[in-house]
Amino acid sequence: MIDGGFPIAVILAVITGAVSLAVWALNAVFSAKRERAARQREEFSKAFAVCVAYEEFPYIVRRRRRDVPEEERVRISTELSRVQERLGYYSVWLAIESRRVSNAYDNLVAKLREIAGTEIRNAWLAAPIDRDSEMNMPDLGLSALRPFKEAYLAEVSDHLSVIPGYVRRLSRRIRHRGQAKA
Repeated sequence: MIDGGFPIAVILAVITGAVSLAVWALNAVFSAKRERAARQREEFSKAFAVCVAYEEFPYIVRRRRRDVPEEERVRISTELSRVQERLGYYSVWLAIESRRVSNAYDNLVAKLREIAGTEIRNAWLAAPIDRDSEMNMPDLGLSALRPFKEAYLAEVSDHLSVIPGYVRRLSRRIRHRGQAKA
C-alpha cells in the first residue's frame, strides 16, 4: 500500500488500463488512416482508368461497325456518355479529397478532351473501317497526354505517401535540376 491509501495493484491496474486504452486509440486512428488511404488509392486509380477509357474512344469510333450505323451510334454515344459522367464524378470527388490531386486531374481531363475529344470528332467524320488492314491507326497525338498523366500520378503518390508532399515535390525538383544539368 502507498501512503495515499491505494494499493499498488490498483495503481498498476489503472496504469495498465490507461496504456491499453491509449494503444487501442492509436490503433483505431492508424487503422482508420490506412482504410482511408486504401479507399482513396482505389478511387484515384478508378479516376485514372476513366481517363484511359476516354482515350480509347477515337479507336472505338473509327472501328465501329459499318453495317449497322444507327446501332453503333447509339452504342458508342451511350458508352461515351457514361465515361464522361464518370469523368465529371471524379472531378468533383477529387475536389473534395485533395485540391492538388483535383487540379492535376482537371488538367489531365482538359487536355484529354482537347486531344482525344478532337480525335473522337475526327473519327465520327471518317468512314468506319471495314478491313483488317485498317485496324492499325496512325499516331493520334495521344502521347502528348503523358506529362499530364504523370503529373496526376505524382500528386496521387504525394497525397498517399507518409512523407509530406512538399518534401517529395522538393526532392523531384532537385532530381529534375540534376538531370537537366547532366
